[in-house]
Amino acid sequence: MKLNIAYLLLHDQRFSGWRLNDFVFRRYHFAKYYAERVGGRGNNVVLYTFHQDLDNVREFCLDGYVLKVFPVKFRFPPLVPIGNSHNLELIKELVKGDFEIVHFHNYYFWSLAPIFFAKKRRRHNGRWRLIAQYHGEPELQTFGKFVHRPFFGVVDKFLASVDEEIYWLKKLHVSHGKILKFPNVGVDTSLFRRVGEKEKVPHLIYAGRMTFRPRALKEQNPWLILEIIQRLKRRFGGDFKVLMVGDGPGLEALKSFSRSLGLEENVEFLGFVSHGLLPKLFSKCVLAFSPTSMSEVDPFWGGALKEALACETAVAGFNPYIRSYLEARRRFGLLLPADVEKAAEFLYMALKDRDFLVEAGLRGRRFIEKYCSWEKVIEKLLEVYRELLLTA
Repeated sequence: MKLNIAYLLLHDQRFSGWRLNDFVFRRYHFAKYYAERVGGRGNNVVLYTFHQDLDNVREFCLDGYVLKVFPVKFRFPPLVPIGNSHNLELIKELVKGDFEIVHFHNYYFWSLAPIFFAKKRRRHNGRWRLIAQYHGEPELQTFGKFVHRPFFGVVDKFLASVDEEIYWLKKLHVSHGKILKFPNVGVDTSLFRRVGEKEKVPHLIYAGRMTFRPRALKEQNPWLILEIIQRLKRRFGGDFKVLMVGDGPGLEALKSFSRSLGLEENVEFLGFVSHGLLPKLFSKCVLAFSPTSMSEVDPFWGGALKEALACETAVAGFNPYIRSYLEARRRFGLLLPADVEKAAEFLYMALKDRDFLVEAGLRGRRFIEKYCSWEKVIEKLLEVYRELLLTA
């Protein structure tokens, strides 16, 4: 059964600094992969997004789907770094379109309210089924969570990848039947696999955006990695290497911070690295950082986290409640405390416990193959779509 599907990525690229051509042609983005792979199964797919540099709508016919990029007409609320871009012309197109499925990436963006009214207005044309997927939340978004709750009623299915979010949705009285634990993205397991041996000198890696220093661990925090590495070197010696992979608005500030900590010999900033070259970097490292707060190292969450595990590399996340190294050891890697002295101590112990890290990476690869390959993710997603349409 061929489906008409709209994917909504309703933010611009201010936070990333990407130009339009970067997003369309040069950079990997999970939303494009969803659209391409679902469109490749014979469905009619349109991906909608914004870009801050446009004055008019731009349309691109890409591999298996159409990408429509709208200019930003206004921002609300102010002072929000991402997810507050709006253009009501896009909403009107959703109302008039013949979509059966509308898939909204990141339901904590402030576009949920206009989508709510768009779905209500379609009652005479046949309402589409609305899938809302969790991809994290903007910094200091707790207030926004409560504000969005009145609009949750129009969502037919929530796809949440972390247990904390499932708990939160239930706390907001979203019915259990509307919630599905689901990977936030998939992994190309034919590309992301171990392609080399681990370095004898321990290598660690962070692959992600180079941000300005965030105010909370809800956002990726590469600054915390550097603080921990500085303590590790000062207390236990510098027999290790850290690869910082990616670009972003905070890159030069992070480089300067690294120099101020005396980490020139231990930390290497590689800048933007194409997707196809990442497996070689992951494979040579014994541990990959995912510097955000989490209750567990959960392979259903995070893109780089999944890619590292697919390359048999253990992952280190953060949890402020970890008190001992025994607690820090997890099925797929480590949970480090936010306290940098303790985190450095536990990291040192893990690097000495190399067999544990190797086993964690192997377990991760097996889990990714079973549940999180793009093939498995898209197959399950299309099943969700069809079940929703059958109950319409």
